Amino acid sequence: MMLKKIMLLSALLFVNSKIVTAQSLSVGPIVGANLATINSLPNTKSIAGISGGGFANYSVDEHLGIGAKILYSQLGTAFSNSSKVVKLHYIQIPLSAIYYFGDNGSEFRPKVYAGPYLGTLLKAKDENGNEILRPDGTHAYNTFDLGGQVGLGFNYRIMPSTWINFDAGFAKSFTDVSKNNSNSYHNVAFSLNVGVSFPISGE
Repeated sequence: MMLKKIMLLSALLFVNSKIVTAQSLSVGPIVGANLATINSLPNTKSIAGISGGGFANYSVDEHLGIGAKILYSQLGTAFSNSSKVVKLHYIQIPLSAIYYFGDNGSEFRPKVYAGPYLGTLLKAKDENGNEILRPDGTHAYNTFDLGGQVGLGFNYRIMPSTWINFDAGFAKSFTDVSKNNSNSYHNVAFSLNVGVSFPISGE
């Protein structure tokens, strides 16, 4: 009986050590570009913007991970029938569940991800750099933005435990970005991001 208990305890400790070993945390800088518009506005066309900030990835096991980013991100829209431009500058926090293909020993690991994002508007500017206001002098765009994002990409090992991270994603806001009560407008954006992750703990 005692031998069985020892064997069971040893097995549990072995499994737990494997789980802990498989877990890892990495962080790094990220830069990218957005191609964005505001849907439901008439005659809109996409506008290019930049993004940049930092990210953290936590690997739960060999295939599953959790990711978080904090980004300065330029969104907005242009118009096909005029030179008018809406430039929206956000701080965004995307949160993602990530599935990695392949195994830990692979240098190239494709991935897919999905999750929500939170955003806070820093400023809304027109094509001349002026702040966009309503007729009563108040801000024309809502400060808070909540949306969802999905995407795919890959991680490529360039050094032991150091990876190039490439993401291509689509995001759309759930909340109304405008304070126009007669219609509902939402940010829509395609993004490309490249980052480098450095290990903090684990493998």
